[in-house]
Parts: sequence; structure tokens; C-alpha cells
Amino acid sequence: MNFSESFKQAMDSLKSNKLRSILTMLGIVMGVFSIITIMAIGNATKAYMNEQFSRIGANVIMVQTKIGTGGEDNLLTMDDMEVIKKSVPSTKNVTSIAQRFGELRIGSKTRTATVLGTTSQYKSFSTLEMLHGRYVSENDVTARRNVIIVDERFANKYFKRSDIIGEIIQLKTNSGTITNLKVIGVTKSQDGLFAGFADSEEYPVDITIPVTTLQSLYNKSDVDTIYVAVEQSEGLQEIGDKVVKRLEQVHRIKNKYMVINTQQIHGIASSVLSVVSGVLLVIEAITLIVGGIGIVNILLVSVTERIREIGIRKALGARRRDIVIQFITESIIMTGISGLMGILLGIVAGAVISKLIKIPPVVDLGVIVTAFLGSVMLGLIFGVYPAKRAADLDPIESLRYE
Repeated sequence: MNFSESFKQAMDSLKSNKLRSILTMLGIVMGVFSIITIMAIGNATKAYMNEQFSRIGANVIMVQTKIGTGGEDNLLTMDDMEVIKKSVPSTKNVTSIAQRFGELRIGSKTRTATVLGTTSQYKSFSTLEMLHGRYVSENDVTARRNVIIVDERFANKYFKRSDIIGEIIQLKTNSGTITNLKVIGVTKSQDGLFAGFADSEEYPVDITIPVTTLQSLYNKSDVDTIYVAVEQSEGLQEIGDKVVKRLEQVHRIKNKYMVINTQQIHGIASSVLSVVSGVLLVIEAITLIVGGIGIVNILLVSVTERIREIGIRKALGARRRDIVIQFITESIIMTGISGLMGILLGIVAGAVISKLIKIPPVVDLGVIVTAFLGSVMLGLIFGVYPAKRAADLDPIESLRYE
């Protein structure tokens, strides 16, 4: 018997038990579907992170106070930017940020907000792009001006247009103080990770004001983070240690500061993503194995149901090899079709999820080919035992089977 005849007989057998075949294939479909989806989202997230870090730069260090120092004031101030500049001759740029929470009032509507106070230099450390107006200037910081920058999505939602330069938005702080802020800039909405959730009323909107304005409104003189861009991307750890030592000398305190750089953040983020993806892939591999065991069981049932048919075929001259090929072919067809269905569903799911979290999907052709070949190999491996059981049946005993 040639392969085409074995293939036809295998297809006829599967068609005669459509529902059972479909239910058996579901385990493999879900396993392959999950693998393709996880890899698509994982690759897309990794590509997005690499793009963001490349835009920010690999030569940036961030100075912060350690966790547990929240009750101590003025551990990190704007004056420390000058201290850092003098202690690190290779400094290209430096900025500081402070972050608080508040409530925006736009007419009769309200929206919770993450309030970012910063300087004119922060724009070079971020991926922001101006759509209308301008960014925070040094004059805004010096004069503590009540100005605000919002993004395009916020402007369109609450003003029905993107150019809202000159409009007034009220900010209510946690102390209850309400301040009128004039819009001086609108940034382009970023299609980044989870940006699709930003339209939700439950999701705080990000706004930017001068850091000195934030300090006045919230009665705080310290900052949360100082960003330092240096000339070189080598030796960032040593530079960070030098900054910490100098700040400890100036403030006459010890063990209150921590420094992290963009290379470390990128490495940590990549490691976490790899570990999570790896764990999920192991789980999905187990799902595939369970699906393969299901195929073994259903093929064994099929062998039992077709004992008499197998006996007749052997009596008519079918060789042992022919029986083995037929059942292995059935197994491979089931897992192969399951693999294709899982791949298609995974690609679609990856595209949908990527659209939701606003990052372009990345589908690796190598992963697709590997997933399909893996499905076929599962069919081959898990089809061997049922095929051997069928081939070992005694033709005389099989013909007597009722």
C-alpha cells in the first residue's frame, strides 16, 4: 500500500468520527495556539522595549532615594543637579522629576491624574513628541508658572479636538487646593505598551507641569528622581557610585541613595520577560503532551472498534507495515491539522492583543515552522504505540471478534 492510499483511508476514518476527532484535536490546537500567541506577544514586547531604550539611550543613570526614606525631606533636591554636574565631568544633560497624584476638572467632568513635575531637559530623556504648542521651558520652571502639558488622546476626549493651546484645566491636589492651569502643549499619543487602556476613565491620565509648580502646589521641595546622561555608555556603575558618594557628602547622610542605569533596567526587563515566557512555554508544552496522550487514547479506542476490519485487511494481504503506516498517518493528520489551526488562531490572537496594548505584532516564521513540525512529530511519536497494537493483532482472532 502506498502513502496516498494510507492517507485516503486515514482521512475516511477521521471523517467517520468527526466529533470525536475534533474533540481529540482540541488539546493540540490549544497548545500550539498558546505557544504562538505567547511568542508573538513576547517578541513584540521585547521589540518595543528595545526601541524605547534605544530612543532614551544606554548612557543614562537615575538617582533616587532608597525605599523607606519617604518620611525624610530634602534628601534629593534640584540643587543636587548642580552637585552631580560638578562631580561628573562627562555629564551631557541632567534633569529632575517629581510625581504626585491629583484630580483634573474639565468643565463638569473630572479625571484622576498622575502629575509629573519636570524641567525643560526632561524631553531629551523621554520618547515624547510635541503635536501642538511647546514643552516646559526654563522660564516656566524659574517663574513657577501654572502651565500644563497633556496628550492628544486626552485633548480629543474632553475637548473634541487636539489643538487646545490656551485652554484652562483645573487641578485639585490631595490637600484640596484647586489651581487653574493653562495648556501650553499637546504631545502625540504614544502607541506603546498598554496605551490602549488610557482611554478608560478608571485609568489616571498623565500630565506634565513645571517641577517648581508641583513643589508649590504640593508643598514639597524635594524631587523623586534625577536623570543624568553622560558621554559614554561604559562605566555607568562606577559613575553612579561616584554620584552617591558625593550626595552623601553634601547631605551628610549614609545609605540613603540608590542609582540604576538604563542598561540595568533593560537587562532586568529582558530577563523577567524571558523567564515569564519560558514558564508559560513549559506549561504549554505540558498541554501538548496531554493532548498527545489524548490522541493515544482515541487511537487505541479506534483500534478496538476496528479489530475485525484489521483482521479482514490482513487476511486480504495487508502487511504489518501497512497497518502501522495507516494508524501513524491518522495520528499525524490529526496533529498536523491541529497545529495549523493553532498557528492560525495564535496569529489572529497575537494581532488582536497587540492592537489592544498598542504594539505591533511580531510573528517569527521560525516559531511557526517549529510549531508545525513539532505538531507533526507529536503525531508520529504518539501514534507509534496504537499503530503497533493494531499491527500486532492476530488476523484469525481479529476475524472472530464481534
